[in-house]
Amino acid sequence: MRLGISYRMHFRYSEPVTECQNEVRVRPRDDDHQRVLSYRLTSQPQLQVFSVHDYWGTVVEQLGIRTPHTELELLAEATVETAARPEPAEAPAVSALDDAGFRLEHFEFLEPSQHVDWRPGDAVEQRAAATVAIAASVPEMVSAVVADVRGALSYEQGATDIGVSLAKLLEGGAGVCQDFAHLALGMLRSAGVPARYVSGYLFAADETSANSETADIVTVQTHAWIEVALPGWGWWALDPTNGGPVGERHVVIGCGRDYGDVPPVRGAFMGSGTAEVDAEVLIGRQSEDLPPEAPAPRRARSDVRTPAAPSWSQQSQQQQQ
Repeated sequence: MRLGISYRMHFRYSEPVTECQNEVRVRPRDDDHQRVLSYRLTSQPQLQVFSVHDYWGTVVEQLGIRTPHTELELLAEATVETAARPEPAEAPAVSALDDAGFRLEHFEFLEPSQHVDWRPGDAVEQRAAATVAIAASVPEMVSAVVADVRGALSYEQGATDIGVSLAKLLEGGAGVCQDFAHLALGMLRSAGVPARYVSGYLFAADETSANSETADIVTVQTHAWIEVALPGWGWWALDPTNGGPVGERHVVIGCGRDYGDVPPVRGAFMGSGTAEVDAEVLIGRQSEDLPPEAPAPRRARSDVRTPAAPSWSQQSQQQQQ
């Protein structure tokens, strides 16, 4: 499937900002299941962009302004070709998770992290233990956890903020895509299954459904799901929000331990005013007859606002917030 993606971010400041610096993680990655045919990041005012790969292999684009300004607009446009992802060809036994070499290779995805804050004996670990108790294989463990997360949480935009603990998330019973992913990661890691957070885009008219059969263009925000390491097989991608596998409608940006490793935008500005951020993602199906650099879909919508504080202030675009 060929998809065109347009991600627009518009920062407005109530008073002139003397300097701002930003890191952007929105470029789709190239891997075995997707190929980036074209990509560009532009800005108004026009700025020089420096591109690097971070520790996790995600492309990070850095740009900043050191002159007074009241607005900054970023536009990332991409054309990506995606393919179906294979289902696990094997069903490794639960005992395979105890292999010392396997655990060492994936140790970073077995431990708690900033937003996946489970602890031995807590409610997350207890829930996970009960959920996987009768599983005979690792895929059965994973499927049971994903199903349980969908039973524990209902999808509700604005129900949480980044930084909510897993315990509070379970108490509240509602969240957005990053919350479904974080809870699944906590339960899987506590049960000994290496799992990582994935940031990306989903071509779907409804975030709770991975289908978009009748729409050619949809307005969304960035999406989040998980990948699980299966002994002797590799990484298996699943979408806890939708309760199923990751397919051609999912476009990967990057992965890490949790949201904190792959935020779409992270930055700071110097000034005493306040900031408003308008952001949108448009994603649409494209004909393969079009050239790879065909324009991505565009439409204006404002739905994200981020408060600012005096002096150096943080600004970021959260997923499904």
